[in-house]
Amino acid sequence: MEKNLNLFKTQIQDDINIIKKEWDYVDENLIKDEYAFNYWILSRIYSLDEEIIPEYITEYNDKGVDCYVHYEENKELFLIQNKYYNVDTSVTRKEVSDFLGTPLATLKSNKYKKSNDLQDIFNKIKDDKEYKIYLHFYATTNKKSEDIDDLIKNFNNLDHGLACLVDSKYFGLSDLFELYYGKNYKENINFKFDLGTVNKGTFMSLREEYGIEGLYEAYYIITPVCEIYKMLLAAEKKEYSIFENNIREFLGKNSINTGIIETLRSTTERKNFMYYNNGITVICKAVKPCPQMTSGERKIQLYNPQIVNGCQTVSSIKNVLDNVGSNFEKEYKNVYVVLKTLVIKDYENEEDKRFYENVVRFTNKQNAISEKVFATNKNNDIFIRMQDEFFKRGFVLLVKPSDNYKYKEKLTRVEKADLVQKANVFIDNIDYGINTYSDICISLEKMLQVFLALIKTGYVAFTKKNLVLDANKEYYTKYCSNIHQYLTYDTMIKLYYFYKKAEHEQKKLSEDKRTPIPYYMIGFLGDLIGDKTPENLKESLDILFGDKTICTEAYKYLSTICKFYRNTYEMQHKADGTSDYNVMIKRPIDEVCLKFAINNADAVEGWENVKRWRKL
Repeated sequence: MEKNLNLFKTQIQDDINIIKKEWDYVDENLIKDEYAFNYWILSRIYSLDEEIIPEYITEYNDKGVDCYVHYEENKELFLIQNKYYNVDTSVTRKEVSDFLGTPLATLKSNKYKKSNDLQDIFNKIKDDKEYKIYLHFYATTNKKSEDIDDLIKNFNNLDHGLACLVDSKYFGLSDLFELYYGKNYKENINFKFDLGTVNKGTFMSLREEYGIEGLYEAYYIITPVCEIYKMLLAAEKKEYSIFENNIREFLGKNSINTGIIETLRSTTERKNFMYYNNGITVICKAVKPCPQMTSGERKIQLYNPQIVNGCQTVSSIKNVLDNVGSNFEKEYKNVYVVLKTLVIKDYENEEDKRFYENVVRFTNKQNAISEKVFATNKNNDIFIRMQDEFFKRGFVLLVKPSDNYKYKEKLTRVEKADLVQKANVFIDNIDYGINTYSDICISLEKMLQVFLALIKTGYVAFTKKNLVLDANKEYYTKYCSNIHQYLTYDTMIKLYYFYKKAEHEQKKLSEDKRTPIPYYMIGFLGDLIGDKTPENLKESLDILFGDKTICTEAYKYLSTICKFYRNTYEMQHKADGTSDYNVMIKRPIDEVCLKFAINNADAVEGWENVKRWRKL
């Protein structure tokens, strides 16, 4: 089915309305849709928490940087401009040209005044060869001046006088659709590509030519990188998703590699590309070598190829050749890469399916972001089971980025109303009102953050969001992927809405708009439980959530601890200049301040139910 871009634009507006409703107390500029679009980009595309977004917005509605994102561990800096336009509005060449020219020049001259933090970051990274600076231009329209693509290409081919890589990209509404949903909805498209190789010696069949039996049908092909580029262009033209679904979801986040790009751009080094590179792994339905040479080269027919490894190689090849122009084939005909091609004919066969999944997983072991995508993949039994059980209780667990769209379209108005009614009954003891369909939708990542706050601390939950679905990190392997071994589905949901109640009070009811601190409340709850074994958690949380009186009093008690903690922290850290709320929430829990806060809360009269719950 075709992308429904009008519906998607409505979806963006719906999201913006939610952002404005939930976060207008933080930022008065959110009254303007074009400003709120910065929040949408940073939260939906770059996964920043809304609470910290204001410090990453520099300006809007001009030719400069609207906002930025700095991934220090990945050595990536994104300079972003956003245009929240009607779908019929066209982006002009001048708008893009100004963005490509002005911010970078200002930063290089050390005269950027809109954000001291951004200027400082730029100054620190500009001489680091491992860093990448991306200029990303987003627009909620597909209409644009015809020469914008050439403008981007020319910019990417320039020497910007920096040691780090500088790269730009333009994203229209269709591109935003792909980034937002993270998948292609065009199903069952067949694609065949005649891949060129030099001669018989650059094509090796493990079975036929080497007689190695007992293996899956496999081929090793040495092919010019321009052939890979042509295959990508052909797949795009047919709207065939050539990247395996797992790989494709993180490819959209940007997966180019500075070293690969530098090698391909170098007229002296590109001849050695094959020796420097690990190659590309492709799984096909069939591979059929053509018996005759065609136009001086041999052709290998690949049927429904899926690139499962070598994402950085492929996307970097495309990045470079996109900017070469019509002479790409001539310039890169003698630059080679190795293709490992496996044939799996029946994905429905259990053995073949398992082999396919293992090839994807094990050939991407070094790629942390790919493991994050694996964690939320449709074949992950833990989270899909969780999703099914949540739905039975009246809640929609959003496991994959596309789930929000899928459930919103699938459920009728009556079905949504029924779920809301069921959900309200389910969490009655929490005393948190569920009014709309959006109130029953639970982000898996957000829920795992809440769980991490309970198991570790509120500080860990707040600062390690990017690790809760990173399959290479302990937070995922030890805790998040095993959440079902710590909590029942009922407790997961109730814990989440206990958190949501604190979040609602902080945003809408508290005088200072700061307390209670939701993640801290859950973390303090974990501290009060003590030893966080599954048995202790079950016993304590069953009592807490099983009685409305106890739950209500415990909530007030934890809220009181939060207020005392903040006040105590401010007094204790005023001298060293770290007492500000925004600084505090980015620092580890001060155990001395917490102990003092709990003692102060205990001194308040009237916690009889809490004392029974804590067995004091």
